[in-house]
Amino acid sequence: MTWVEIAVYALAATIYLGYLLGHSIRLGPAPDLPGEADEPLRSPGVARAVLAAAVSMHFADIGDRCIRGVNPISSTPEAMSLVAFLIAAGYLIASFRYRLAAAGAFAVPAALTALVLARVVPAEADAPHMGTLGRAHILLAVVGVAVFALAAVLALLYLFEERQWKRKRFDRVVGRGTPLDTLDRLALRCVSIGFPIFTVAIVTGAIWVARLRLPRQAFELRPEYALAVVTWAAFGVLLIARVGAGWRGRRAAWLTLGGFGGAMLVLAAYFLRHAA
Repeated sequence: MTWVEIAVYALAATIYLGYLLGHSIRLGPAPDLPGEADEPLRSPGVARAVLAAAVSMHFADIGDRCIRGVNPISSTPEAMSLVAFLIAAGYLIASFRYRLAAAGAFAVPAALTALVLARVVPAEADAPHMGTLGRAHILLAVVGVAVFALAAVLALLYLFEERQWKRKRFDRVVGRGTPLDTLDRLALRCVSIGFPIFTVAIVTGAIWVARLRLPRQAFELRPEYALAVVTWAAFGVLLIARVGAGWRGRRAAWLTLGGFGGAMLVLAAYFLRHAA
């Protein structure tokens, strides 16, 4: 089922990307007159339906793995698959309330990439016993990263739409994009939700690692610990800057992407170590 759901994710990503670039799927006859309303164009609806199918298959796949004894937070690849699912499902749910069709061109490829990586990299053979505290840490970290990913998607779309407005390319924005203030507000909401979750994840992770009593050399060989703290600090600075200094728009978007880049470096460190 995995490769089928990957294919469906890829199809949804293609439709969303085409929509962002100005290409649509026509479900009916073309209008007869140049000024006639172009109602048959329904790319966002088609893309959402395809994405819903992919998310449903992904959920069924996770459930099937759980039945076979493969916990979704039992290893780095499984956790990455859960991140992909949360990104896709979170975006899908948000798209029913907000006009975020263009954001799908960023969210769905991100989920697709995470899922492909999850299925390509083998699970680590020497993973330490997690226990309740370890599972709580991994689950909170996964949820936090997924929420930060959605914030980064909104930040990317904000920068893209702002650039189109400045270039006066209204054909790419008007009727397709989301208002910039809405994107800015939603990105802040995502960071505000993800930051406390990621904070608890770091605290529980520190306690868990301390209980493992790993040798000092093990900490020196794990740069993801320091990167996780840097990521947390970046999002903390973002929240302080937005609330205290009134940062909005472009500066907040770039800082959001910088913080999410740190989260990606953490995941990359895990993958590189376990893939080696």
